[in-house]
This record gives sequence, C-alpha cells and structure tokens, in this order.
Amino acid sequence: MKAVLQSFILSKTGQVPARLDEVLEAFKEVYAPKKTVLVEVGHICKHVYFIVEGCLKISTYNRNGEESTTSLSFEQDWRTAMSSFIHQKPSNERIICVENCQLLCISKDQFERLSAEIPTFESIYKGILEASYARSVERIQMLMSLDALDRLKWVLEEYPLLFTRLSNRLIASYLGISESTLSRLKSKL
Repeated sequence: MKAVLQSFILSKTGQVPARLDEVLEAFKEVYAPKKTVLVEVGHICKHVYFIVEGCLKISTYNRNGEESTTSLSFEQDWRTAMSSFIHQKPSNERIICVENCQLLCISKDQFERLSAEIPTFESIYKGILEASYARSVERIQMLMSLDALDRLKWVLEEYPLLFTRLSNRLIASYLGISESTLSRLKSKL
C-alpha cells in the first residue's frame, strides 16, 4: 500500500524527496470494512487518512438528527475531520467507509513532526489543504447557486465516478436533495 503513497508523493514533487523512507514509515496500514466509522461526531480526530482503495464519506447532522453528506473521497485523496484534527476538539463531522477501504493513516504527532522537519512533506500538506479548500468552495457555490437539476448535471460532469460506485441515496444526500427527487431528475436527462 505504501507504494501508492510513494507514487503520489513522487507525482507531486517530481523527484525522490529527502527522507522519503521516514515519511512512508510514519504511516500505518489500515484495512477498514464498509461501514467502519473512522471519526465519530463528538470525538477528537487524531489521524489523517490517505485512501489507497475505497471511498470515505464525511457527513454532519442537523438538530433533528438528519444526516447531510458534505464530502466524498476516493483513491489517492486525503481525509480528516480538519477542524477537530487541527484544534484537537470534538468533531462535528463523521467519517465513515462507504466501501471496503485500504487506508494509510498518520497520527497528529507524527504528521506535525514531519511537517516541521521535512519541507517537502510540509509542501505536500499545503497542497492538500489548498485542494481541499478549493473543493469545499466549489461545492458550496454549487449548492447555493444551482437548482437541483443543474447540481445533478454538475456532479455528472465533474464526478461521474459517483454514479458507478455509490447508491442513489448517498448521491442525493451529497446533492442536498431527496432520493425521489434524484430519481425524477435522472429521468429528465
């Protein structure tokens, strides 16, 4: 599994960075079956996850206990409950495996140590943060500015993988619509 992470790092740096072996050693391999909860609402997030295989969902809950999917991540993506991880406070997000997952995880202590000691690792972390921020802004803009049909078209264009791997219920939650609305809209395409 660490070969996938190594390839990811090499794709970002263009060369073999110094202390690459040390970076790879800091990650633990995790095999998590579908429905495994990695971070629960109210618990402190202590790890960052690199997805080797599978899909992770980040969701939040409203006062009525209704779930809203805020993020879906697939292979060669990074996930954590960012605010909880950074501030070491209880998470308001839940991270769950939507599929059987092969993950590499790193603890907060190791993550901070590598960021402080290895400039290449810090640079990769900055890139991860920037990409995550850009995706979040893009999704917020999509939810606020597009009607349901245009949201569906946007997801089909930007993330067609969702429709081959995920249930309509999960896709509907990600789009902020009901499953029945999703079915109705799909028939219009």
